[in-house]
Amino acid sequence: MAKKKKVTDPAVPGPDVSLLLTYAGFAIFGTLWLALHLGNMLAGSPQKVPFNPIAIAADLARGKLQWPGAATAIVLLVILSVVAYLVIRKELQKRRSKGRLPVDDKADVMGNGGAISMLTEAGVREKAQQLGVRLGYDDAPGVPIGVGVADGVMLYGSYEDLHLDIWGPRQGKSTSRVIPAILTAIGPVLATSNKRDVVDATRDVRESKGSPTFVFDPQGVAGEEPTWFWDPLSWVDAKREGCEMRAARLAGHFADGDDGSDSNHDAFFDPEAEDLLAGLFLAAAVGDRNGSRPIVQVWEWVTNPQDTEPIELLRAARHHYTASGLSSQYNADPRTRSGIFGTAKKMIRCLKLSNVHPWITRGGDRREFDELEFLENNGTLYSLSLEGRGSAAPLVSALTEAVVDVAMRKASQSAGGRLAIPMLAVLDEAANVVRWKDLPKQYSHFGSRGIVVMTVLQSWAQGARCWGESGMNALWSAANIKVLGSGVDDTKFLQERSDVLGEYDAISQSVSESKGGKSYSRSLGSSKTFSVNALATLPRGRAILFPSGAPPVLIRTVPWWEGEYAADVKQSISHHDPQRKTQIADVIGSPSLSKSTPPPEYGQVEEVRPL
Repeated sequence: MAKKKKVTDPAVPGPDVSLLLTYAGFAIFGTLWLALHLGNMLAGSPQKVPFNPIAIAADLARGKLQWPGAATAIVLLVILSVVAYLVIRKELQKRRSKGRLPVDDKADVMGNGGAISMLTEAGVREKAQQLGVRLGYDDAPGVPIGVGVADGVMLYGSYEDLHLDIWGPRQGKSTSRVIPAILTAIGPVLATSNKRDVVDATRDVRESKGSPTFVFDPQGVAGEEPTWFWDPLSWVDAKREGCEMRAARLAGHFADGDDGSDSNHDAFFDPEAEDLLAGLFLAAAVGDRNGSRPIVQVWEWVTNPQDTEPIELLRAARHHYTASGLSSQYNADPRTRSGIFGTAKKMIRCLKLSNVHPWITRGGDRREFDELEFLENNGTLYSLSLEGRGSAAPLVSALTEAVVDVAMRKASQSAGGRLAIPMLAVLDEAANVVRWKDLPKQYSHFGSRGIVVMTVLQSWAQGARCWGESGMNALWSAANIKVLGSGVDDTKFLQERSDVLGEYDAISQSVSESKGGKSYSRSLGSSKTFSVNALATLPRGRAILFPSGAPPVLIRTVPWWEGEYAADVKQSISHHDPQRKTQIADVIGSPSLSKSTPPPEYGQVEEVRPL
């Protein structure tokens, strides 16, 4: 490969050789003059040394003046000092430039110092104290973001900040943002993803902190076996006020989870089908005297429009208005009814999948997931789903809202109207896995309740397809911590970010050369901080932080292997590696029978009585 020739700007003046030689000459003669005088003073028999350098040179040439040995030592000492200084300076420059990228020069004209003090450890600790969050000695002061390039200081989001990240695919958003946030969380954690990497990296670390972990994996993304289940109808809870609203919200997740775009939506049948599902979910939650029905019963009802049992259940439970609405759909003309039920059937098609049933229905010894218990025990919930046909995204988004809804209710009953221990919700691949249409509308409320939400997207367009352009704008405006990572190729969005980054004052230099010599001139102008091209080609390992109320900051991303949990994460990944072979220690615990002395008993043996 041919080596590229470095292109220099002809307007930038190069070094003036004659001027440099003049300076060097003065330095050499000055050193010799000073060394001669000091050496003469240190000599045993001082000579009469003239002050005039020219006279000194003449006397040395005629032999009237002898060069003292001490002066030679002084000159050598000066030379060694200069050489040492140059070597040390070069080494320090080399160390400072290690890992430094050309784009880092922009950091000096962006946010730094006191302008971003509220993002430093001291700033977020003070904020945590104001919010009433009691931090332990080893607790993270906030959600880690990255290291400011200008100051080299770690930056954090406070426990009421909301995050929105836009990174290109495979640019390190999981390793540098998602995983570090989960590792340092001090309260309950909810994480969504379409890959197993986040689960494998963090679950053992969370469990070592005493956090019970739950992996919701109906599509087998991580190969997790269903040891527990979550009944969506338990969130609807027909015995509690507002069950009609929760049933409608549950239906909305199935309606929104069917497709990420609006191109296939019908203006009549889609709303009617969503309303039908809301009524059927409520009917199943109401149930009969034997209790509520499983959610898969709704699939049976949708596939049999002649079965009017849901209407009867609703009337028996005194939900007359919902029953009347359902009755009108059942009694519509056959063509309209077929369209409504057919659309509803398409929305809930994931309920017919047998691999999904163990995760959402009671059976065997699987324990039921309780949202409030999960929050009080600082649990960790991983919700996994894949895009495409058979996607469990509606269930993942419904479970996400259910947990957040219970957290909001708990916060309203807590001191100050916020959770005493903040909850972290990391919505990775949010537009694909968590198609929660109301998320932009509710985003701004989460922070004040002690619910820290981090939404991670691959592009602006991806979010716009899910929430619409206005919804994406609302989401961006509601976020306090906005991070633009590398690998984003959206010209319109990048142009807006470039305009926000603005310009900075720059001194331009010019040189003109004539027979009379060179003339230099300088002028003050402005230059763009980041052009669209510079943002599109932002190198991996760098990101731009847009904090509310502070100038944008160029940050260096910090992957988990540079953090304090690096060894624990590596061990967790190794332990859950699907290709890992079973170790003897995995299947052999302490032997039940051995020749060793049995362990001593402490205290008296008491009778165990039932509670």
